[in-house]
Amino acid sequence: MTTTTLTRFNSAEVASWISSELAAGRLTGGTIEVRQSDEQVFSKTFGTQNSEGEKVSQDTLFWIASMTKPVVSVAVMRLIENGALSLEDPVSKFIPGFGEKGVLTPSGELQEVERAPTVLDLLTHTSGVTYGWFGEDGLHRLYQDANVYNFRSDNASMAEAMASLPLLHQPGKVFEYGMSTDLLGRIVEVQTGHQLDVAIWELVLDPLNMRNTDFQSQPDRIADIPASPVRDTLAPLMTSDQSWWSGGSGLCSTASDYMRFARMLNNGGHLDGVTLLQAETMALMRRNHLPKNVRYGSYTPALGITAPWPENGLGFGLGFAVRTRRLDHLPGGLGEFLWPGISGANFWVDPENEIIVVFLTHAPDHRAEHRIGLRNAVYAGLNGKPRS
Repeated sequence: MTTTTLTRFNSAEVASWISSELAAGRLTGGTIEVRQSDEQVFSKTFGTQNSEGEKVSQDTLFWIASMTKPVVSVAVMRLIENGALSLEDPVSKFIPGFGEKGVLTPSGELQEVERAPTVLDLLTHTSGVTYGWFGEDGLHRLYQDANVYNFRSDNASMAEAMASLPLLHQPGKVFEYGMSTDLLGRIVEVQTGHQLDVAIWELVLDPLNMRNTDFQSQPDRIADIPASPVRDTLAPLMTSDQSWWSGGSGLCSTASDYMRFARMLNNGGHLDGVTLLQAETMALMRRNHLPKNVRYGSYTPALGITAPWPENGLGFGLGFAVRTRRLDHLPGGLGEFLWPGISGANFWVDPENEIIVVFLTHAPDHRAEHRIGLRNAVYAGLNGKPRS
C-alpha cells in the first residue's frame, strides 16, 4: 500500500454541512469533535438544547443510544482478559435456560438449536436475538408481550424473560441486530456482582476519566429529544423511576467524553497512561468476525450505510462494524470501525486516514441522511480522497 502525506483537515465542509442542516430544520442542536493524527482539528457546539432556546454547550448531555454497545463490549473484553469469561462460553452459563426454547420458524414451528449461543454470538449479533419493535408478528410479538425492553425493569428480569423466549435464527448463522448487547450487560452484572451502571463505571468510564457518561443523566443537562416514535418507544425515561440500565442503548454522554473512548480504541487499548485492553485484544475486536456465509436479518437495510454487509464494504467485529474494503461511494479507510445510535449520534475511527469523528445530536428521524452527509463532509475536508 502506498501512503501519502496527510492534508491538514479543512473544517469548512463540516461547518457548512451543519449550517445547512440547521437551516433546513433537520438539526436543532448538537456537538461534534474531529481529531486528525490525535490532534483536535474541529470542535463545535451548535443550536439549542431545549424549547426554551438554551444554547448547546460542551456540557450538554446527549442520549448516545447504540453507541452504548461498544462501551459494554469493551467491558466484556476486559472480563475476558481477566479470565472471568471467554468468547466460547455459552450464554446459558450466565443466563440459565437461554437458547433452550429453540428457534421459532416463520411457519410458527419450534426447532432445536444446532448449538448453544455463545458470548461471541452476542458480540457479533449472530445470537438469534432481535428487537421486538422490528416487527409485529411471530417472535417480535412475543418480545412485546414479554415487555423485555422496559426501563422500569432491570437486567436480571430482562434476561430471564429473554431466556423464556425462542430465538429468531440458529446461532451463528444470521446477523440480526437486536438485544444481544443488553444480554452482555447482564453477563457483566453476573460476573462482577454489580449492577451494570456500577460495573461499567469501574471497568471503563472511571479509568478513562469519562465523568459525564452515565445511564442516569441529570435531566437539566440533557438535550430535549424531539417528538418521534424513537423517543416514545426506545429512549430512556431519564426519571427517578428508571431502573433498567440498557447495555445496548442506555448511556448518555458528551462529545469530549466519548472522544476519550474513541481515542482509546484507536490507540490500541490505552490512553493517557491507562491501559484498558491489551493491543492484541483490540486487534481482535477490530477484525471482522462474521462468517463468510452469514445471512442478514430483515432489519439490516434500515442500518443504511452502517449495515455490516458487502454492499457497504463492512463486516462486524466485537462490538462495532469494521471496514473490510474501500468503496468509491462511501469514503473511509481500510480498517475503519464505527457504530451509530438511533438517536442521531454517530462516531467512527479511521486509522488509515488518522481521523476520529464524534457527533452527538438528537435527530432520530434524519439519522440515515446525516450519516451520509457528515461522512461526505468530513472526507471532503480531506480532499475527498482517502489514502490508497
